[in-house]
Amino acid sequence: MTHNQFDDEQLEHLLNNAPKLSDQRSKEDVLKRLLADARLQNNQHLREATQQSYQEDAQPLQEQPKKQQRSRRMPIYLGAAAVFALSIITGSMFMKEANHSPDQATRSSDTANYSIPQEDSTLQEGQESAKVAEADLQAEHANVLASNRTSVYEEDLTDAVALNVGLVSRDEESIPMTYVIPNERVATDFGKEKPSTLDMYKKYTPQIEEEAQGFTEYHPYEGELKEEGDTIVHTLPEDNPYDVTIAATDAYKDSLQDTFTDSEYKTVAIEQEDGTAYEFAQEDQSSQAMLLTDTAHYSYYVYKDANGVDYLAPDHQVPFTTVMEALQAMKQQNKDVFTSAIPESVTYTVQETAEGIIVTFDAPLDLTTLDAIHATQMIEAMMLTTASFNKQLRLDNVVQESWEGFDLKNFLPKPVGPNKQYMP
Repeated sequence: MTHNQFDDEQLEHLLNNAPKLSDQRSKEDVLKRLLADARLQNNQHLREATQQSYQEDAQPLQEQPKKQQRSRRMPIYLGAAAVFALSIITGSMFMKEANHSPDQATRSSDTANYSIPQEDSTLQEGQESAKVAEADLQAEHANVLASNRTSVYEEDLTDAVALNVGLVSRDEESIPMTYVIPNERVATDFGKEKPSTLDMYKKYTPQIEEEAQGFTEYHPYEGELKEEGDTIVHTLPEDNPYDVTIAATDAYKDSLQDTFTDSEYKTVAIEQEDGTAYEFAQEDQSSQAMLLTDTAHYSYYVYKDANGVDYLAPDHQVPFTTVMEALQAMKQQNKDVFTSAIPESVTYTVQETAEGIIVTFDAPLDLTTLDAIHATQMIEAMMLTTASFNKQLRLDNVVQESWEGFDLKNFLPKPVGPNKQYMP
C-alpha cells in the first residue's frame, strides 16, 4: 500500500467512516469466507492467522485454562486479518488511482471523476447517498427560510381548506389561528358533501392540543352550537366559564369573532337554555346578536405564548376606523401582552390609493440589517392589518426587491389568515 499522503488520508477517512455492522456469523464462518476469497489466497497474514487458529484448536483438553486465554485472542487475529483484507482491497483501489496521477492536484481532480469497480459498488452508493443528503439539506434550509412566513395565503390552499379558530391564551386574549386541512382528509371525514364551517369546527377542534401549545383548553365551546340560516346560535349552560369576569367575557366574544368571521355566517346569537338572549353578569343588558362582518378593524402585534412562541395577533380592545390610523398605531403598543412588530429604528408614512395602501419608509430599508424573523413579522403584521380593511399593501423604499417569497416591487397578496397551523 502506498504511503502517499493523499491516499493515506483517503483510506483513513474511509475506514473511520465505515458503518458499524452487526455480524451474527461465527468466527469459523468468517474464516471460511475469507479463505474462499480468491483475492486473499496468497495473503501471508491470513495464512498465519489460519495456522494459529488450527494450532489452538489442536491443543489438549487438559490445558483448558491456556486454551481459554488463547481463544480470546482468536477473534483478534481474525479481526486483524479482516481489516488487513479490507485495507488490501481499498488500498489497491486508491493505488490504481495514484498510478494515473502524477501530482497532488491531478490526483484530486481524478478522484472526483473516479469510476468505482462493480465489486465496490457500496462506495459508489455511499457517494450517491451523500449527494442526496446534501440536496435534502439544501431543501431543508430553504424550508427553514420559508418558515419565517407564518400566515396562510391562497397558494397554501391549492389542495386544502382553511379553518379559523380563536385560541384563548392564559392572558385571556384570543389569538387567531389558521388551520390548513388537506382536501383529501376533509373528503375522508365528510364524504362528497361539502361541510359547513360549523361542521368542520365540531369535527376538528377537539383534536387541537391547546395546552401543549401554551393555551387554555377552550374548544369546542361549552354548550350547544347550531345553525339557523346564516346565524350561529350558541346556547350556554347556566354554569359556564365565559361569564366569570369581564376579561373572560371579552375573550369569549373575541374568540367567536376570530373563529367565525371569515365564514358563511353573518351573526352569532348567544342564548340561554330556555331560548332567550343570554345576559352576562358583567353587562347591564341582554346579549345582542354579534355581527360577523369586517366592520371591526385592528392593528396586528406580536404575542409570545407560554412556550415562548411568537404569534401575530390583533388587539381586539382597540379598533380603528381607517387603515392609515391602524398602520401608524402599529409603531407603539402599551399593552403588556403584545409587542410592536415594527423595530424602533423604522419609520414610515402611509398613503391610500385606488389600488391599495402604500407604506413608504423614510429611509431606504435594508431588511438584511434586521433579524430575519423580525423583518418578516413586520411585513406580515402590516399585511394582516391592511387585510383587515380588505385592502392590499405595497412597501416602497426597500433595498431588496423580494423577501421570503414576497415580490416587494408590487402589491403584496392578502393573507387568508394569520398563524398557519396543521391539524394533528
